[in-house]
Amino acid sequence: MNGRYQLDAARLVPAPEQPAESRHVITLTRLSDDEFAWDTEVPYAIGSITAREVGAFTSALFAGAEGRSERDVRADYRATIPRTSAVLGQLFRVDSIKTTHLPDSSTIAAFAVTMTPAGVETKYPNFARYMRRYAQTARMRLSLTDRTGASYLDLMVAEGRLMLRVRTLKGDMVPLTGPARPMPDSLTLNGDFTMKVRRLTVGFHDYHADFVVVRNDRERAWSIVSKLEPKWTLPFVTERLLRTPLRRPFRGRGALFRIGVRDSAGAQTILDRRLHLEVQESMILRFIGRLGAIAVSDYQGLAEREQLAWLREAFDALVADLRGLSP
Repeated sequence: MNGRYQLDAARLVPAPEQPAESRHVITLTRLSDDEFAWDTEVPYAIGSITAREVGAFTSALFAGAEGRSERDVRADYRATIPRTSAVLGQLFRVDSIKTTHLPDSSTIAAFAVTMTPAGVETKYPNFARYMRRYAQTARMRLSLTDRTGASYLDLMVAEGRLMLRVRTLKGDMVPLTGPARPMPDSLTLNGDFTMKVRRLTVGFHDYHADFVVVRNDRERAWSIVSKLEPKWTLPFVTERLLRTPLRRPFRGRGALFRIGVRDSAGAQTILDRRLHLEVQESMILRFIGRLGAIAVSDYQGLAEREQLAWLREAFDALVADLRGLSP
């Protein structure tokens, strides 16, 4: 209403029963005078697609370049989803898709994509400005490794350019180097991340968390549990503040983020998101929260509405492309 959301609290809310329905359950528990636990769960109904089908789709995204050339991959997505490619191409440019075919029949695929806010600036100037201010100044590095240290995915984002490397064999992800073997369900997520909020640079490095892949007949999910505090990148002024509260989320059970899809006979398939976070109220936590509030306030309003309009274009184009594929 008038560009704003209205949130109503209720004790009893029925489970989602129709596509696009959702329910937000938020629980705040006081652990001590200045310690609190946040728990959120958001089930979102997505129709009748099965968890197994969602898993197959996700695998196909990573293995789309297996055994193929850059020309083949580009021709495929342009012919299959031409409208969607045109809309996404306004904001993202695929610079290269390099494939290396190894003697064991596996393929190493390296994708290079550049963010191009200028492509949406004429129609969505505020959204383009926000992407320049935050997305193009962010730097991130992520990898997934097993117990031996072998890496199965390498993702890097810097100055608006994204680079992704994966290696697949028969549709499954295998280590980027060495003998091919199936990716285990228990891995370590490693990462670094920084972004600029106005003139301040904030973020972290040396981040390591337990990454678990859940695969069964009715569910596909990713679970991330963070029990090790990373090293922080914070403004110099925070050196005067006590940093002990920043260790609090990683103690005990650690911080949990879980996202997955589950299905059941005769009911809606649910996309479910969960979060558990324990925090200690402090000056430094309020300072970091203030920085986050600045980024959110810059997004709310015109930038948010324009982003949603662009996303609607993309989803409308995807629906039209899928209908074009139907017999």
